Amino acid sequence: MRVRAYRFRAYSSKTTAGVLETQLEVACKLYNALLHAEQGKYEENKRTMNKTELRQLALDLRKQNPEFQVLHSQVAQQVADRFYEARQRFFEGLANKPKKKKPHRYLSLVYPQSGWRLSDIREVGLGKNKRKKARLRLSKIGFFTLVIHRDLPLEQVSQVCVKMYPSGRVYVIFTVEEPETQEQALDEPAKAVGVDLGIEKLATLSDGRYLENPRPLERSLDRIRVLQRSLSRKKFLSGNWFKSKRRLAKEYEHVKNLRRDLFFKLGVLLAQEYDLLVLEDLDTEGLIQKGVTRTRRMRLYDSSFSELRAVLEWEFVKRGKLVLPVPAFNTSRECFLCGRINKGLTLEDRVFHCPYCGFTLDRDLNASLVLLRRAGWVPPSVPVELRPIPPLPSLGLRRQGGAVRQEAPAFRLGVAHKLLPTKYT
Repeated sequence: MRVRAYRFRAYSSKTTAGVLETQLEVACKLYNALLHAEQGKYEENKRTMNKTELRQLALDLRKQNPEFQVLHSQVAQQVADRFYEARQRFFEGLANKPKKKKPHRYLSLVYPQSGWRLSDIREVGLGKNKRKKARLRLSKIGFFTLVIHRDLPLEQVSQVCVKMYPSGRVYVIFTVEEPETQEQALDEPAKAVGVDLGIEKLATLSDGRYLENPRPLERSLDRIRVLQRSLSRKKFLSGNWFKSKRRLAKEYEHVKNLRRDLFFKLGVLLAQEYDLLVLEDLDTEGLIQKGVTRTRRMRLYDSSFSELRAVLEWEFVKRGKLVLPVPAFNTSRECFLCGRINKGLTLEDRVFHCPYCGFTLDRDLNASLVLLRRAGWVPPSVPVELRPIPPLPSLGLRRQGGAVRQEAPAFRLGVAHKLLPTKYT
């Protein structure tokens, strides 16, 4: 079985939002109480409590303390599960030791089985704006209006999570268990595409198209600096501090949404056209650490290669198609035609020229073709002359999460400015 999450934006009244914030604070107190009890238990008996004991302790604390009774019983047990999982990750060496949580950083509640009901599902809007809305009732919290922008298999929902983001926006996440998609058996004529990732051009395809790098963080950096400076001048945990914190969180959330929107649209586009995706196996953390200048490190971080790769892999695997990562070593310096290495190529050189065979091509396009050849999917015959691929329609990106504060360049898939040579051999 495969676990899949469906996230929808939720709207509520001020009263319901206030109740949600109160319950988040209570859940944080319960988490800290379990942490304190666990520490005392270990000091006394030199042993830790298992999941069943933690769940029972959470229910006992809920019965003894009237403040904890505002939580649904299964939500209280899920708080115990969250603490148990955090402790297990510490034992496995995957995370730091669990510590006391701060109320303004505990942002989600989970209803594992019951305590929620979805009703009044209806269609609203016309044309492209046509979508569905539904009414969600969460026990001991209230009602939320959900904007359902894609089909949700209600009969397969295993748990519901309500999450308040640092920006103040509320989302409801439905966790669904569904069978895994079987991989398709590829024949020789199957379509394959190599994708080279970079800073100047975010993704260059082996068919000659490329995706411009929007650099959302770099374009929003001035606004972020102003908001960060304003936040640093506020008294910690004061009312104005929380207001400034939410404004800053909205700006970061806008950058994240813009980036992910672009990645998913690119993934859908490639998954619909190709059967095999060939990606370079990049060490993103190593690239950022080895960045020569601060600007280069920031642009590497802004490009988010790991997230882009994860999204592309998800779109292909979801449709039962194959993803093949290949080593990224010397892909930019290797000649696609003769396979020899041009050791004199630098980062400033945007055109690849082979000193051995005279092959000349756009640097990123050559790298994408090298990736395709390393995967063993080079076309057996190449046309003598290649025609420019007409630009695809705009991806229709829209800035969300606030007004546009700075004009952004158009995001589009275009044709690489250096085409393949007229002859390969």
